[in-house]
Amino acid sequence: MLWRHHAVQISRPPSGGWAEEGVLATSFRATLSGKRARIQNVGGALAFAMSSSVCACTGAPAQVQARPRRSRRTTIAAASGQQSSGRMAARAQAVSTTTSAASTPAPAPVANVTAAAPASTVQKKLLVGREVEEAAMWEQIKLHEAWDAGERRNINAWQGPQLEQAYERCGEVTSEYAKTFFLGTQLMTPEQAKAIWAIYVWCRRTDELVDGPNASRITPAALDRWENRLEALFEGRPYDALDAALTDTIARFPVHIQPFRDMIGGMRMDLVKSRYETYDELYDYCYRVAGTVALMSVPVMGVDKAYTGPLENVYRAALALGTANQLTNILRDVGEDASQRNRIYVPLEELAAFQIREDEVLNGTLFAASTGRIDDRWRAFMQFQIARARQIFADAEAGVNLLDAEARWPVWTALVLYRQILDAIEANDFNNFTQRAYVPKWKKLVSLPTAYARASMRPLAKH
Repeated sequence: MLWRHHAVQISRPPSGGWAEEGVLATSFRATLSGKRARIQNVGGALAFAMSSSVCACTGAPAQVQARPRRSRRTTIAAASGQQSSGRMAARAQAVSTTTSAASTPAPAPVANVTAAAPASTVQKKLLVGREVEEAAMWEQIKLHEAWDAGERRNINAWQGPQLEQAYERCGEVTSEYAKTFFLGTQLMTPEQAKAIWAIYVWCRRTDELVDGPNASRITPAALDRWENRLEALFEGRPYDALDAALTDTIARFPVHIQPFRDMIGGMRMDLVKSRYETYDELYDYCYRVAGTVALMSVPVMGVDKAYTGPLENVYRAALALGTANQLTNILRDVGEDASQRNRIYVPLEELAAFQIREDEVLNGTLFAASTGRIDDRWRAFMQFQIARARQIFADAEAGVNLLDAEARWPVWTALVLYRQILDAIEANDFNNFTQRAYVPKWKKLVSLPTAYARASMRPLAKH
């Protein structure tokens, strides 16, 4: 199926234009094909605000690939000044902690993957590993708290029919390439749903830069131009209609730019990395391509008005869901990534601990076609990986019901269904080389009442 978007020129492009390489033009063509773990996360973490069901149609004529990878309010969760003050005080005293020993090892540097960022975004200190996630989370919380206290962006967002058409197109893209997730957005308020569509489309366009049909033509310089374009739309200068929808979204909701920058950093990693030595390196990647989506989405989904505790609890849970979804994608797609992309996302250090060689993963010899059996070493390795992912899902559960009521059911649905992919991997006897783990439609339907029941639980007033 083919979906073509004809661009609507909304503002004049910056000097030099965006179409220098043909891949950063103002229209894109979408074709159904392959995977990319991240895209579903934009369906699923977008559900944690977007974090399952955990991206990009290049502003470019990027062809959008399908992946097997949000009102009546014009402002987000209008909390009282007292609530905001309480959160500010809590933040001032907050000590950054990890969610669990199993899911959050100590930080480790990831070298030379963000150095290509435009000069305008270079920070005083080059952050590495978990420092990147931590810094972005607190930037987002700071903006969210200020928003609750009455501060707003002064952006001349586009209005009228053109803007509505832009949102409609974002909805069409979301519906076409993330059907289940799109249905989830129908449970949100109209403003929330439109904002989530705009975020989803930007993420999908970004992902396609390094994972779409034109990926071989993408250079670090092209990502620099995409990041400059991001800066422009956050300044109220959108390049095309789809950018204009996101510019309007950030005028309505307290969405910080840093997670968007970090996602582009994840694309830079894909240009130079096809292996991850340690879990710390992999965790950094998971944040950049999935946790970022959670940070983008929580401000749109909002926080329950009855909750007066620190926003940190909400955001850490969202980040956990993004990480869990991405790890699930990686475990599901080991064979596909190895055979089709020469990529191994699972940590090489952990493979070695189970006496598994890199070439055995690449060649798929851990599954014996003649006997239909999986190697015992791989079975033990996968049991370890699945146990860690489940623990991170459990960490995420603590914060789902702190979200605004309209957002809880879609998020719980995403969490429950995505976690079931781990069950499916087990049911396949851990063979993720020749079998793809998935949740059948009937099981999805059966899970909806469970997700609704969990979403109906009220959060405690204070945490």
